[in-house]
Amino acid sequence: MFRKFFAVLLMLLTLLIAACGEHVETKEKKNLVLYSQLSQEFTEALLKSYDLKNSKFTISAVYELKPDLPKPDMILAERNVLLELQEANELQPTLSGAGDMLPAKFKDESGYWYGTFYDPVVFLINQQYARTVGQEKLRSWFDLESNNDNIRISVENLSNNNGTINFIGSFASHNGETTTLNFLWNIHRKIDQYAKFPFTPIRLAAVGDADLAITRQSFVSQYLENNFPAYVIYPKEGTPINLFCLGVYKECKNLSVATDFINWLIADEEVQCISQTIDTGYIFLLPNGVKGKAVSPNGLWLNTDYIQKERQDKLITRWLENVRFNKNN
Repeated sequence: MFRKFFAVLLMLLTLLIAACGEHVETKEKKNLVLYSQLSQEFTEALLKSYDLKNSKFTISAVYELKPDLPKPDMILAERNVLLELQEANELQPTLSGAGDMLPAKFKDESGYWYGTFYDPVVFLINQQYARTVGQEKLRSWFDLESNNDNIRISVENLSNNNGTINFIGSFASHNGETTTLNFLWNIHRKIDQYAKFPFTPIRLAAVGDADLAITRQSFVSQYLENNFPAYVIYPKEGTPINLFCLGVYKECKNLSVATDFINWLIADEEVQCISQTIDTGYIFLLPNGVKGKAVSPNGLWLNTDYIQKERQDKLITRWLENVRFNKNN
């Protein structure tokens, strides 16, 4: 009788110790918070995949910063947002092995932020129109202003949002402000109406009410199926891009965990698989991971000269006054 009682007691004690051990492990699991300006669908898919591989820490996401809540640990957003935070001394530097492989223009030289993937501006061309005039006449920005006088171009209003402002800022940073405004002047008469919404140029090009749309790859990638009546090309001179980057807030106490996530997001094959499954249209800076080469920075235009709002406003004002609402155009 005593032996049975002792055996049962020993078994209960063993189970209690095991349960306590699990409880301690759960308590010690580190949690980091990521502030993401990407879509919730893409962000949550990324974090779910990352958390499955890490038993000692987890990452959750927020999509809005509230003043009454603690600062997040990390931020995933467009490059200009990271530059503003760096200027405000809100980020801390990290050492990323994957980030070190990036070309200089796609990372901060002191490690305050690292690029992960980018969203290029593309031409979406109606296939029937391309067959009529010839695809060889629709390969460059120069083609839009010099040839095809009867071409109907659709583009979103350039003063609409941060994305369109980044487009004109990147174009001007690479080509110069005067050349950019001249280009926009030359194509203005071929634009029936500037679109209010990002999807409108895509729809117009697809149904044939526009011959060519200037849009972002992320906007159109989900529609590019076999029977879609328009196709995408990259302008041969190069094109403006929206670069998405990761940075770590100064308040983050688990820098090693944050660095591990940065390396994973930049270089892990699973991240690209998730992006392709969701049809984000993003192009990764390390398409073959740390064992391959980074994409060439040639032909990828960043907004380097119009980061400050004052300079952005001046550029947009010049476009509005000299191009869009110029009565002589």
